[in-house]
Amino acid sequence: MGNIMGRFLELLREFDVVDLSPTLENDIPRWPTHPPLVIQPTVTHSHDGYYCQTIFMGEHTGAHVDAPAHQVSAMMESTIETYPADYICGRAVVYDLGKLNAKPGQRITREQILGLEEGMSTRAGERDIVLLNYNWFQYWTTQGDWKYYAKNEPGLAEDAVKLFAERKVRAVGSDTIACDTPVIAGEELESYAHHMHWLPNHILIMEELKHLDKLPEECYFVAVPLKIRNGSGSPIRPFALVPRES
Repeated sequence: MGNIMGRFLELLREFDVVDLSPTLENDIPRWPTHPPLVIQPTVTHSHDGYYCQTIFMGEHTGAHVDAPAHQVSAMMESTIETYPADYICGRAVVYDLGKLNAKPGQRITREQILGLEEGMSTRAGERDIVLLNYNWFQYWTTQGDWKYYAKNEPGLAEDAVKLFAERKVRAVGSDTIACDTPVIAGEELESYAHHMHWLPNHILIMEELKHLDKLPEECYFVAVPLKIRNGSGSPIRPFALVPRES
C-alpha cells in the first residue's frame, strides 16, 4: 500500500493545478431570475472574539453543476446528492470555441465542432468530461455592466448537443452562464442540452468555469458538489491537473 501511495504522490508532482473557479463575492454575475449571492461578516473579532461570515446563495451560484432535477420535471429523483462524489472527476477534453467567434444568440453546429477536432490531438469520448471555452469569461465582472455576461452568450445547435450525447460523455462545462443555451439581450433560446439530450441522460452540466483558456486540449478535471439533499445542483470548486512542462 505504501509503495502505491508513494508512486501516486510522485506522479502528482509532475502536474500543475489550474484553478477553474471564480471567487465567490458580493455582486458577481448571476442568472437574472436567480437569487443574489450575499456574504456578510456577521461574527467579528471586535464583537464576538472570532471571525465568521454568513453566506446566502442559490444552488447555481458561481462555478456550479446542474443535476437533471433542475430542468427535467420527470427526474425529480435525480438530485445532486444521488450522484457519486467523483461523478464529475475524470479525463477532460477542452474545445476552444473562441476560435469560432460566435456572437450572442448564435449556435455552434456539429459540423463546426468536428472541424475543430480535425485540428486537435484528441477528442471527447465515452465517460469523458467536455470543457467548452467560448472565450466568454472576459465579460465576467463585479463592476459596471455585470448583466452583459448574464444576458448574452452564444450556444450550441441541437446537432452539436447530440454529438456529445451520442458519445456518452459524463459531463459538459463551459465558461458561460448557461453552457449550451444561446442568449441575446436577455432573451433565452431553447436549451437542447438541459431539456432534451444531456440532463435527461445523466450528462451533468457545469457553468461559469474560469481559466479554461489556460488548459491544454487534455487534462484531468476535478470538481465535487456539496451533498445537498434534494439539490437541483450545487456550487463547486473545480480545478484541472495539467502536466508540468519540463
